Amino acid sequence: MGRYEILEHTADKGLEVHASDLPELFRLAGQGLFALMIDVSRYPPTERVSVQRDAPDLEMLIVRWLNELLYQFEVSHRLFSDFDPVKVEERDGRWYVESLAHYRPIQPAELEWDGAPVKSVTYHGLKLEQTPEGWFLRFYVDV
Repeated sequence: MGRYEILEHTADKGLEVHASDLPELFRLAGQGLFALMIDVSRYPPTERVSVQRDAPDLEMLIVRWLNELLYQFEVSHRLFSDFDPVKVEERDGRWYVESLAHYRPIQPAELEWDGAPVKSVTYHGLKLEQTPEGWFLRFYVDV
């Protein structure tokens, strides 16, 4: 089973994710992204929405997908806590992700923040690789 670990650094916040396959990697990255800001266990999900993105490569796909989750959090006030199922595939030279994202509608002013709000996921320090044990991802965020 996969896991994520929050990375603390002087000026940055980040996440390392270890997963057995790509769907698990995307699920854990999404969960970890919100764990950087909030204890989502305090806000059980009540709604679901399909979230889809595409990109020419996997690195861009993970960044676009995570930034889409942040966009929906900021604009539609959706606090995501789980992503199941997640489908990741390559078709005709492009990568696609689609997930049923579980969330709770919430006003940001009502949240109990555990950290600074994340503004975006960056390419700075991004590392995505397949290893003999599965998949590894490291990314940093702007706060």
